[in-house]
Formats: sequence, structure tokens, C-alpha cells
Amino acid sequence: MRYHAIAAAAAMVLTMGVGAPTIAVADVTAEEATRRVNVAGRQRMLSQRMAKAACLMSTGIAADDHRGQMDAAYALFLQSDAALRVGDPEIGLQEETLNQVLNALSEIDTPWAAYRRVIELAQREGVVPEDRLMPLNATSLEVLRTMNAAVNTTARAYGGITPNVPLALTVTVDIAGRQRMLTQKAVKEACLMQVADDPAAMAETLLGTLTIFDLSLTALRNGMADVGVMAPPNEQIADQLATVQELWTPVKALLDRAAGGEVLSPADLAELATLTEPLLREMNTAVGLYEFVM
Repeated sequence: MRYHAIAAAAAMVLTMGVGAPTIAVADVTAEEATRRVNVAGRQRMLSQRMAKAACLMSTGIAADDHRGQMDAAYALFLQSDAALRVGDPEIGLQEETLNQVLNALSEIDTPWAAYRRVIELAQREGVVPEDRLMPLNATSLEVLRTMNAAVNTTARAYGGITPNVPLALTVTVDIAGRQRMLTQKAVKEACLMQVADDPAAMAETLLGTLTIFDLSLTALRNGMADVGVMAPPNEQIADQLATVQELWTPVKALLDRAAGGEVLSPADLAELATLTEPLLREMNTAVGLYEFVM
């Protein structure tokens, strides 16, 4: 996996065709383009945050807090899904006009409908029985898969669409935004090891998640020009990514144990969930800073 984990993801964005600008987006600013990639990318995180919260609820770890997390993530996913299509001044998006982006977003509808039913059932009942966790995870991953494709499409559609929106910028925002999702996916996988029929297989999945996070953070901090990831364009972003690295270290120490096959105790999972929240906040701040670099 190593280098190719990040390279393959970024290269997919870079090697697919970039459509010609339309009149509606001919004057798009870098801030507008990166904001759209940022919000689309955040949907990936929200898909995994709901599943992570459901698992922690089911195992009785700060159940009320994680019920609140699940509810908030669900509400923001719904609002952002609409905003990406028809616009929303509160989120800072105008109506989408690019057909390739709208088509990619429409691919989310079927898997999201299935996932939404599961989440809404958990909201009504206030609990997530253990036997529902693995099916819930499967539906969350299908939403993640289609949403990731939509983010990639958005990044390549807006990157290079005008001279003031370089493709490297939108690719970098895509990769940076994905880090938010990986924090939630990793905690979810560590939690699911408690209920999985094959904890070792889940640990292997977690190892892959950690590898992608590590490689991506290295690329963001140092640049990876051959796949289009920019080095930090200013000192503020460099410092923010350094903060992310510091917060990642204790989180990764716990996750490495799980990736090595240890089923974490409820106390360890509670600590992991707590430590991950500031990591997510600071990574989200880092992504937002790219909106103002051009």
C-alpha cells in the first residue's frame, strides 16, 4: 500500500479529463471552488461519523454524547447534500451548474436512502442493537464510496477551470478533506472490532486506514508534486498541519494497538473517541484555510 495509497487516489483526480469551463463558472474564484470541494469532502466524514457514533452508542460509550453526534452529523449531511445541488447561503454555496458534478451527486441518492433509513431507525429507537452494526457499516461504506467519487469529480471539474483555480489546489483540498473522514472511519473500525465476526479482518482494514492517513499527512506537509498535492502554500497552513500531526500522535498510538489485533477496552475506546475530537476540529480548520490561499 505505502506510497501508492495516496498516489492512486490523487492520480485518479489528475488523470481523468477536465471539462471546459462554462459561462456559469467562467469567473469562479479559487475560494468558491475550494469551498465546494471542502463541503463535498466533508460529506465523506459525516457518513463515517454517523457510523462511528452508532457503534459507540451500541457499546454504551458516552451513549448520549454519541447520539448527539449522530443526530448532528445526520442533519448536516442533509443540509449539505441539498446545498451542493441547489446552493445554500448559510453554507456558502451557490447552485451547482456543472452537469458532471450534478450527475455524480445523483449517484449518492440510492445508497443514502438505504443508510438514511438505518440512521433514522436508530434515532427513533434511541439505541443501535449490536446485530445492526455490521449492516449499518456496510451501508455507510457504500455512501462513502459514491460520495468519494463525487468529490473527485468536483475536484477535477473545478480544478483548472480558470487560471485562478489551479488543479493542484482542488486536488490538495480533496486529499486534505479526506483526512477528516479517515479519523472517523478509524475510530469506527476500532469500535467494530468488538462485534465483528472476524476482528482480525477489521484490524487489517484499520491498518489500511491508518496508512492512508499517515501518507496523506506527509504529502500535505511536504508536497507530492508528481500526484498534484501542493506543499503548504503559506506558514499558517504549515503550522496548522503541524498541530494536526501533534494531535494525531496519541490517537495513532491507540489505533496502532487495534490495528495490531488488540480489541480495545471500553475505557480505551472512550479515550480514543475523546482524543479524536480535537484532531477532527483542527484538521477541519486546516482544510478551510486552503479556501483563502489564491
